[in-house]
Amino acid sequence: MAKIVLAVIVAVASFMLVESLTCETCDFKILGYCMHTDPVNCTESQTNCFTGVAKFTISLLNIYERGCIEPAECRNETGSILYVNYTVTRTCCSTDLCNGAASIQPGFTAALFAALVAVWSQWSL
Repeated sequence: MAKIVLAVIVAVASFMLVESLTCETCDFKILGYCMHTDPVNCTESQTNCFTGVAKFTISLLNIYERGCIEPAECRNETGSILYVNYTVTRTCCSTDLCNGAASIQPGFTAALFAALVAVWSQWSL
């Protein structure tokens, strides 16, 4: 009888999977828009997804990021690097793919490509 109970416990345990949170990551951005996103499985301690932006006082370019994060890290920050002040703003959520980027419409991509080609062609003259 003990062998049957042990077999049932092993069978049930083999079907029990710990599901982790799935968040979007962004590999390539232009002007704050994700050109390609990938879902990633978070670790057990990373129970939140986030979207973050770092803004610097002397730069026109912001740094954007999305992915998995631990709850204790889900906070805004300010500081300075080499006398340059920065602010990091994070928005966190806790459901699968809740930090997903809005998809880019083909019209925007085509217009951006056309603008880059126009600028490049002017420089090559």
